[in-house]
Amino acid sequence: MGAQVVMNLPVSDFRVGAGPYTVPISVTGVSRLSVLSLTVTFNPTLLRVRSVQEGSFLRQGGVAVAFTQQVDPTTGRLDITMTRTGDQTGASGSGLLAAVLFDAVAPGSAPLNMSGVATTAQGQPVPLSFAPVTVGIK
Repeated sequence: MGAQVVMNLPVSDFRVGAGPYTVPISVTGVSRLSVLSLTVTFNPTLLRVRSVQEGSFLRQGGVAVAFTQQVDPTTGRLDITMTRTGDQTGASGSGLLAAVLFDAVAPGSAPLNMSGVATTAQGQPVPLSFAPVTVGIK
């Protein structure tokens, strides 16, 4: 089945005017992960990305990580790229990839969808599966 990338909602409902809400993005069951590109899509009329923080997973073994992010607040798209620099072995196991800080801007039901690709240090594809989540906003 490959590795699974999941978002864990901190609470069942976000509230407009409260927050911000930290949504961790984690990986489980991955082997030799070296390069990862993720795209998160969201409804920009309901949610706004305040910031994105790098997780610790890809830094295992003390390897430096090039971490880039780009948010398009108009279309509701967040792109994250992580690369273990000078890496030969990759990161394996489970852990935190990143955390997204969201603000709830209007009530509604806001799906969060993820997609992405990953490779080993040798450029071999790493199979990933994604589980979408939906945020209820009140």
